[in-house]
Amino acid sequence: MNDKNKTNNQLGKINSKIEQLKYVDDPPSNPVRRAIILAAGKGNRIQHLTVDIPKCLIEVNGQSLIERTLHGLSSQHVSEAVIVVGYKSSLIRDRVGLSFDGIKITYVDACDYETTNNIRSLWDARDYLTEDLILIEADVIFDSNLITDLLREKGSSAAVSPNHKSLSGTLINCDDQFRITKFIMNEDLDRLSKGIDLFKTVNLYLFRKTLLQEQIVPRLDQAIRAGRENEYYEIILSDFVEEDSKNELIAVDVSKNRWYEIDDQRDLDAAEFLFSTRNQQFDRIQELHGAYWRYGFIDHSYLYNMYFPPAEMLEVFEQNLPEIVSNYPVAQPELARLVANWTLANPDYLAVANGASELIKILGNQLFRRIIIPTPSFNEYEEVVQPEKIDRFPLDPDTFSLDIDGFANAAIQWGADTAVIVNPNNPTSISVKPQELIKLAERLRSERCRLIVDESFIEFSSQGSLEHLVDDHQNLAVIKSMSKVFGIAGLRLGYIISSDREFINAIRGSLPIWNVNGMAEEFLHAVGRYRTEFIESCNQTRLDFTTLYEDLMSTDGIEPIEPDANFVLCKLSDPNASGVEIARKLYVEHNILIKDCAKKSMPEADRYLRIASRTQEENKKLIDALTLVL
Repeated sequence: MNDKNKTNNQLGKINSKIEQLKYVDDPPSNPVRRAIILAAGKGNRIQHLTVDIPKCLIEVNGQSLIERTLHGLSSQHVSEAVIVVGYKSSLIRDRVGLSFDGIKITYVDACDYETTNNIRSLWDARDYLTEDLILIEADVIFDSNLITDLLREKGSSAAVSPNHKSLSGTLINCDDQFRITKFIMNEDLDRLSKGIDLFKTVNLYLFRKTLLQEQIVPRLDQAIRAGRENEYYEIILSDFVEEDSKNELIAVDVSKNRWYEIDDQRDLDAAEFLFSTRNQQFDRIQELHGAYWRYGFIDHSYLYNMYFPPAEMLEVFEQNLPEIVSNYPVAQPELARLVANWTLANPDYLAVANGASELIKILGNQLFRRIIIPTPSFNEYEEVVQPEKIDRFPLDPDTFSLDIDGFANAAIQWGADTAVIVNPNNPTSISVKPQELIKLAERLRSERCRLIVDESFIEFSSQGSLEHLVDDHQNLAVIKSMSKVFGIAGLRLGYIISSDREFINAIRGSLPIWNVNGMAEEFLHAVGRYRTEFIESCNQTRLDFTTLYEDLMSTDGIEPIEPDANFVLCKLSDPNASGVEIARKLYVEHNILIKDCAKKSMPEADRYLRIASRTQEENKKLIDALTLVL
């Protein structure tokens, strides 16, 4: 074990001991003495980690699953654990021993673990099903408070949590008194109404002696005699609750606690994030650059349309998904035609990319020689060229407005071949009027300087697009990120439009033949049917960010700049305040992510925050949280 793993393991033990001490003077309401832990399986779905160790010895943040479980049981005054072992059982015995954290350990060998399922593992431990006990599967990681919630029940109970799409496994339905009325296996889900409220089992149960003696043990014996040892033990519980309408097996919602069932690498990644400290989570998020929906926080950092695509459009994707996944997408000429159907542009003027960022990369690596850009701006343009090839033109530090004449003079003096303006600008959310940009393009034309205007947020703006003017100004090019304004960041779509066909053909020549995926192509096929819905979504977005700005204006400690897009740039009033620390605190204390501007090219960058507008309800929650943090 390397030094880092040793340290993590020690920290894990310390944290578990601290958690245990919380309950040392607060014993459970209805305590139990014994726990049974099913740890016989190999873990085939996470086999790359279980080649040399059993699944229960997989570590999450430096501590194995079985050790976490035993620490949790110890904190709840459990004094005996029966561990059913099979695959590489000697490693479990060596790690855990005969006593662990004050718990006496007994081992039961599941000799047929390779050819049977967990119902057989439970039957192998039948000699210990003689008193109140907690039953746990060893691939579950959980907070010990979860057991506390179970032990409040005088009768038998099952830990459950509201079901959501990232979970798999057995589900339950219950009545108004939370009595479980049905266990539902995955294969039965399609037969259920989509509107039914279901809970996911946590694979952690409290069984009282009476239920064990009268129902579980007899049914377990009967199932094994019937040759059902390749099934899950939930079949016993399923038969029981459906046959006994007055059963007392209670569902306990434990969702206020952290827990995760680890079946594969995706589950392990999720568990490691979930069981990190909030500060560790924040640091991890900074490395992700996306997929935030997997982590359960409110994302006021990234910028996109909250109201598009409409549900009926997504249903089209769902219907065509098998064909989309299994077939090649189209190439550049057809993509250009599809985008032209939306924009009404000449297809020959278009190059379509895997998001605007792909275009920026090509321009920076191959076509920019000397560029000038107002700053602060979108960092991608600054980072894609070598430092000696870029001239940063500072915006007015008080208003962030662009002096068009000053910018033109600077471009000419610098000898720029390309001038880039983001409109509305990111992060300032301030726009330049179209007539000012056209005046700039005309002036730069005689200097053989191309003007590239990035209009990735223009549909949210009060200003109009320049797309329809490219025919009249060959040195004008417009970049659009469809991903942002259409709310399809995961599909990655963007395009550039220019009447300079040599320029467009050079970009196309730098793109792979299949640079845009089939889902993005399907979006382009379908989007034309939803023009009205798109316009309505942009109108609602404008209403939301206007209200957000007004609320921020009334918030002490922050100075917002009036926006012309779906995000607001805010300066912290306190000259000693740190945007980085405010952003961290919002996440750690309120589960909300915003963007600090510390890496932007601007004076006092650390004092600025960029806040994305979401729904009005979410914006209100943000204001409340920000008020507390400030």
